[in-house]
Amino acid sequence: MKYVILMLSVIFLTGAGTCLAADQSLCDPGSETDYYPNGQLKTCTLREYFTINGVTCNQYAPMTLYETGRLKSCVTSKYYEYGRITCNQFSQVSFHKKGKLDSCELSKKIQIDGKACAEREQISLFENGKLKSCSKPQQ
Repeated sequence: MKYVILMLSVIFLTGAGTCLAADQSLCDPGSETDYYPNGQLKTCTLREYFTINGVTCNQYAPMTLYETGRLKSCVTSKYYEYGRITCNQFSQVSFHKKGKLDSCELSKKIQIDGKACAEREQISLFENGKLKSCSKPQQ
C-alpha cells in the first residue's frame, strides 16, 4: 500500500501520465490544422468555445498552442483578468511560453510602471511582467 501511494505521488509530482490539453476534436471540421513534429496540436480554428489556462477562447476563431500544450494565443470570448490588467472580450490575447501575459487589448485604462495606458489599445509586457509598450490615453 505504501508503495502504491509513493508511486502515485511520484506520478502526480512529475506530471507523468498527463494528457494533452487540446486535440483535433476542438477544431472546426475543414479548417486548416497544424501540428508540431511530436503530434501536439499547434493551431486551428475552434469549433466551440474552449477554456485553457484560464482563458475562454472564442468559437470559430484561431487558437495557437506552444508545443507544451500551453496557450500561445487566441481570441477571447470573455473579458480576461490578469492581475490588475483586464483584457477586452473578442480580442486577441497572447502569452509567453511560461504562461505569463504577452499582449492584449485593454478593456479599460490602467497605470502600469508609472505609465498610463489607454483603453481599447494594445498592451505588451515583457516575460517578467514589466511594461514593454502601450498607447497613451488621448488628452
